[in-house]
Amino acid sequence: MSLFGAMISGVSGLNAQSQNLGVISDNISNLNTIGYKGTVGRFSTLVTESATNTRYTPGGVLFHPTALISKQGLLQATSSTTAAAISGDGFFIVRDNANPGTNDELFFTRAGDFKPDDDGYLRNTAGYYVQGWATDREGTLLDANGNTTTSNSSAVTDLQVLDINSILTAAASTTSIEFGANLNADETAVTGGTATSTTTGIDYDTTDLTTLAGINNGDQFSITHNGTTTNITISTGDTLEDLAAAISAVTGINATTTTTGTNDTLTLTAAFADQGVTFANVTGTPFSATGITVPGVPGTLAPTYVAGNLATGTVAEDNTMPVTIYDSLGSAHTVNLQVVKLGQNRWGFELTGNTTAGELDATDHPNGLIQAGIITFDGSGNLQTFTGVAATIGGVTVGTAGDLDDADISAEWTNGADDSTFSLDFGTIGLGNGITQFAAGADANGNLVNYTTHFINQNGAQAGTMVNYALTEEGFLQVEFANGVKRPVYKLAIATFEAPDEMENHTGNVYRQTRESGDYLLREPGLNGAGNVVASALEGSNVDLGEEFTNMIVTQRAFSANTKTITTTDEMLDELIRIKR
Repeated sequence: MSLFGAMISGVSGLNAQSQNLGVISDNISNLNTIGYKGTVGRFSTLVTESATNTRYTPGGVLFHPTALISKQGLLQATSSTTAAAISGDGFFIVRDNANPGTNDELFFTRAGDFKPDDDGYLRNTAGYYVQGWATDREGTLLDANGNTTTSNSSAVTDLQVLDINSILTAAASTTSIEFGANLNADETAVTGGTATSTTTGIDYDTTDLTTLAGINNGDQFSITHNGTTTNITISTGDTLEDLAAAISAVTGINATTTTTGTNDTLTLTAAFADQGVTFANVTGTPFSATGITVPGVPGTLAPTYVAGNLATGTVAEDNTMPVTIYDSLGSAHTVNLQVVKLGQNRWGFELTGNTTAGELDATDHPNGLIQAGIITFDGSGNLQTFTGVAATIGGVTVGTAGDLDDADISAEWTNGADDSTFSLDFGTIGLGNGITQFAAGADANGNLVNYTTHFINQNGAQAGTMVNYALTEEGFLQVEFANGVKRPVYKLAIATFEAPDEMENHTGNVYRQTRESGDYLLREPGLNGAGNVVASALEGSNVDLGEEFTNMIVTQRAFSANTKTITTTDEMLDELIRIKR
């Protein structure tokens, strides 16, 4: 009968409200627990099928605790440099073992109160070890074998415990060298390849070249310079002076005549010492007939400077700028930037070092050459281009060719250090903030020009011991060393879930993955939907104390009402029993 149903319904209400009070009490007790996610009580009716349409069978109520795992707690600052919070979606990945096996379980938490233990491992208050990737000095993620990886391709086996004690000392290889200097625009350039005629019986401004043996009207010869070929035609009446003017009109050739009576000469000089000029007859033999002393036809004005000549000493440098760089072991090496003027607004440079023991590998760097190239300036003395040249010495190719702006230059050492890779910075194109070219006196701004090096800046450092460490906003564990080097050694891993509220609670304020929550996805902080790391901060409990007190009052009243239902039902049953008496 309904009296017994009422009794059962009232008891279910008492049970549901008592469970809800347990949820409230748990929330309040964990009000100050870092990363705690509160639980809210939900209720649903329990309906019992009635036997007839004229009878009602009470069912009662069911209680459903629901975790508010995805609800963000308030972030609060802390003085700890190894503490971190997540602003947004995701969880720190933790384990309960510093050296986990393949079957050890993963846990997930928002409690980022990490501190190093006696062994240097980062653990939170509950004792769980935080997981992340090892990184190289640029912050690139590494897998378990030290190879480059990404969060999208990483397996959980690539993660490891953040171990501070594993990084005690470090050196920093030089990765960039900045030069600031002025090159004297009045410097005499190295002479380019030269050839001189030996023709006799010529008056430079009166003798008709077509009257000479081997030269006819309309004969042609070609000049090839810097990849461009130009044909020159000799016409009746052309003199040696006319020929010189025609040749000089071709870029890169300086043609001059010398008067020696009736045995005048024609001298050809290449504009740049590092470029060759090739001559060849096209129609007839006009070039051969002028008597230009180049070896055969086609003949070439050979360059007087090729990349590597400064390193060998074949060509003397105009200026040398020494700089100290560091390899991966922290060893210091002195290298020299040598420059030589090749032509108007055009300079050659070579970066060289020593090939003695512990220095450059002589096989890969013959004569100590690391990189050769060309620097050009505009008419205002500002940098226009700096281009690399691949030099060939004894069959060995040294250096890289092409634009050197942000290009990698390699140096190989014999002391066991990794190959050094660095860039050369000569300044900003079009500006005078690096290497410039001004003449004697003052520049365009009236500033006195010095012909010494203004500055040389390079990064890198010798080995130094660890002095400090901290988590950064990017999620890196960054270590500072006594040599001033700061570098990342680990990066925190973030796990995201499709349905985080469906995860399972576990002791220690951590959660387990469930079928309903979906599989976790490894993310870097701030990427692909993962929240950002907030350094030196902690996420507080997401419990609202005022709301919990309100819920407690409501629960108490509901509990009292249900007790009233039971006492009333008991009184009615007592009356029923008295009727029988």
